[in-house]
Amino acid sequence: MGYDSIIDRLGSFGLFQKRLFVLFFLNGIPNGLLITAIVFLHFVPTHRCKLPFYERQYNQVCFFLFKPLIIENVFNDSKNNPEYNVLPLGPKGISMYSFLYSKNKLFKMFQFDVVCGDAWKKPMISSLYLVGMTVGTLSGIISDKLGRRPVFLASTLLQFLTVFCTSFAPTLTTYCILLAICGLSHLINYLSAFVIGAEFTTPNRRNLISISSFISFSVGYMIGPLAAYFVPNWRWLMRLHGLIGILYIPMYWLIPESPRWLLSHGKREEAMTILGEVARINGCNVNKEEIEMILGEELDVTKDEVTEKGLLFHVLTVIRNSRTLIMVLIISFSWVAIVIVYFGISLSVDTLSGNIFINCFLMGLIEIPGLIAAFMGVKYCSRSYAHSGFMFLSGFACLLAALLKNVHPIATLMFALIGKTANAGVFYIVYVHTAEIVPTNVRNVYMCAGSFAGRVGSILAPYFGYAVEIFGFFAPYLTLSVVVMTSALMTLLFLPDTHLKRLPESVEE
Repeated sequence: MGYDSIIDRLGSFGLFQKRLFVLFFLNGIPNGLLITAIVFLHFVPTHRCKLPFYERQYNQVCFFLFKPLIIENVFNDSKNNPEYNVLPLGPKGISMYSFLYSKNKLFKMFQFDVVCGDAWKKPMISSLYLVGMTVGTLSGIISDKLGRRPVFLASTLLQFLTVFCTSFAPTLTTYCILLAICGLSHLINYLSAFVIGAEFTTPNRRNLISISSFISFSVGYMIGPLAAYFVPNWRWLMRLHGLIGILYIPMYWLIPESPRWLLSHGKREEAMTILGEVARINGCNVNKEEIEMILGEELDVTKDEVTEKGLLFHVLTVIRNSRTLIMVLIISFSWVAIVIVYFGISLSVDTLSGNIFINCFLMGLIEIPGLIAAFMGVKYCSRSYAHSGFMFLSGFACLLAALLKNVHPIATLMFALIGKTANAGVFYIVYVHTAEIVPTNVRNVYMCAGSFAGRVGSILAPYFGYAVEIFGFFAPYLTLSVVVMTSALMTLLFLPDTHLKRLPESVEE
C-alpha cells in the first residue's frame, strides 16, 4: 500500500490538514508584502538632474525660473510649507540640484543617491532580490537532505530577521546584500511550506494547497500598499514587516515534519508518532499498531528507480530523446516568459497612470479572479488550451496597453491589469503542466529546472521599468507581448495535453 493510500485512510483533508491549510495560507502573506515593499522603497519621484552646460547657459539669463529649485531657497520654502521637505543628494553634488517630495510618499532610494547618473543601479538592486530567489529554487536539495521542517523554520526565521535588519542598512552595499538574502529566504520558505502541505494530503487535494499559496501571496500584495501608505518611512516600514514575524513563532510547535520524508530516511518511529497524531486530530479511530500494519514492510524495502540507476542517468535520457528535449525547452521558455511578465508589470507599477498606492492594490486584487479562473481551467479544460489561452490573453493585453498609451492612460492601466490577471493564472497552470509532462523518476528535477529558468528570467524584469523610463511605454510592453505570445504559440503546438491522463512513469511513456 502506498503512502498516499495511508494518508487517505487517516483523512486526506481532515481537521489536521485544514489547520495546515490555514497556517500555510498565513505564511504566504509576508511574501506578498515584501514584493510591494520593494515597489515603494525603490520608487523615484519626479526630479531634475543637474546639467552643467544647461545651468551655466540659462541660470544667468533666466535665473528667476530656476530660483525655487536652488537648495538654499528650497530649504527656506520647506520651512514655510510643512507639507514638503527637501532631500539633497549627499556629498557628490553632481547628480542634481535638489528636489521636493511630499511627506506621504516613500523615497528610500534617494538616501543612497541612486538617480540621474546612477539611475542604472535601481533595477540592479531589485534584480539582486530576484537573484536571491533564483538561488532559493535549489533549496530542494537541502530540504531532501536535512528535512522539510528544519528548512521551513530556518527560512522563516531568516526571512523576518533579514527584513528587520534591512531597515538599519547604513550603505547601499549592505542594503543589497540583505535584500538578496530576503529573496533567498522568501522562496525557500514558500517551497518548503508547499512541500510539507502537499505531503500531508493526497494528489486530488494538492491543487487546493497550491492555489491557496498563490492567493495568500495576492492577499499580502494587497495589504502591502496599505502598510506603505500608513507607514511613510521606509525604515519603519521594513521594521514593521520584520516584527510581523513574532506572530509566526507558534509555527514552531504547530508544523510537524513530513512523515513521507521521515519514512524515506528510515525514521519510522517518528513517522508513526506523527501519523498517529494526524489520526487523532482527524478523529480517525486508528491506533499506532494499526498504522504500522497499514504501512507494512513495503515502504521500508521499496527503492526508487532513481536511486538504483542514478539521477544523472535519467536526466541524460530525457535530454537525448529529441521529443522530450523539445518539450523541456518549450516549458522552460514558458517559465521565463511568464515570470518576466509577472515581475516586469509588478515592479513597474509606478510607471502607470494614477495613484501608485491604488494601482499596486489593484495589481494584487486582480490576481485572485485570475487564479480562480486558472484553477477551474486546470480542473475542466485541456492543459495545452488553458496554458496557451491564458498566455495569449496576457500577451494581447500587454499589446493593447502599449498601443493605447497615447490614446488614454486609463486604458493602458486597465489592459495592464488584465495582463497581470491572466499572467497570475498561467503562473499557477505552468506548475501543474510541468509536473504532468515529465516522467516521475525525474519530475522533481525538472520542476526545479523550470522554476530556476523562470527565476533567471525574472532577474531581467526590473530592467523593464527602467526601459519604460528611457524608451517610453510602447517598446517595452510590445516586447513583453511578443515574448509571451510566442511562448503561447509554441505551447499550443508542441506540448501535449495531460488533462485526466495517467502521469508518465518513464521516458518511453
